[in-house]
Amino acid sequence: MKHALLLSALIATQAHAQIIYTDVVPDATYNLIGQTCNLDLDNNGQTDFQLYRTEISNTCGFGCVLPLPVQQIKIDRVGTNEIAYVTPWNSIQWPASLPFGQLIDANTDMSVTNHLVREYRPGGSCPGGMSCVPGPPITWALVSQAYLGLRFDIAGATHYGWARLSVPSATSFTLKDYAYNSVPDEGILAGDVGSITTGITSTALRGMQVSPNPFSSTLSISLPTGTTGSVGCRVLSLTGQGLVTRTVAAISGPSSINLDLGSLAPGTYLLEMQTGGERIVRKVLKE
Repeated sequence: MKHALLLSALIATQAHAQIIYTDVVPDATYNLIGQTCNLDLDNNGQTDFQLYRTEISNTCGFGCVLPLPVQQIKIDRVGTNEIAYVTPWNSIQWPASLPFGQLIDANTDMSVTNHLVREYRPGGSCPGGMSCVPGPPITWALVSQAYLGLRFDIAGATHYGWARLSVPSATSFTLKDYAYNSVPDEGILAGDVGSITTGITSTALRGMQVSPNPFSSTLSISLPTGTTGSVGCRVLSLTGQGLVTRTVAAISGPSSINLDLGSLAPGTYLLEMQTGGERIVRKVLKE
């Protein structure tokens, strides 16, 4: 089951990088067996990685099968894409739970084999008195949330990105946001959203509401309370061509912008809002 996301991309050009950031609004949680999160890092409609919840039989030596199954959360790569890994205790390459600020680049250890994010293997007793115990916890069991380090392909070029997950147990995970460096072969810091500020922080425009979406003629943009000063507004094609430009002076209370886009052809566009050195871009659909 492909998750339904409200996507907002925060885009900023740094000295040597352009970070394309996608916030998942609201956070997407998966807790049913077989639920699949199709992660499309560059939002081009093609899945780059799949995260899913599953369970398997709990076998324990000599063919003994315990009554409680093993619970798992896994990530599978698509094509030649790869996942940063660690080997915490048994020489198996487990997907790494990277901390904020960890560099993801060509020097990062990447895996194409085991993609087990988290597992719970219940213990128990087998016939003959043999006792089965759970294995040591892997890295995602030791953190409340962390970042996957990802390497993926865009039109034959290598790009690096991250996805932030909360994995409270082996039966549930939540995708919060993700980003990638649009410059081929250049690295990215885990948690880098490309904004002037550092870390995952709320931007002045983060709470803006766009309605209706899809729209037929007029698009209304409600700015968050507290947004002040000059706010730039542009509608762009998916190739970045500017089509409509407006600048408004926001007041401290709630304010809104109405855009007459009746002349645009049906299709998908980018709505870019900018104020105070921060920029947020949201996809909008004209019917």
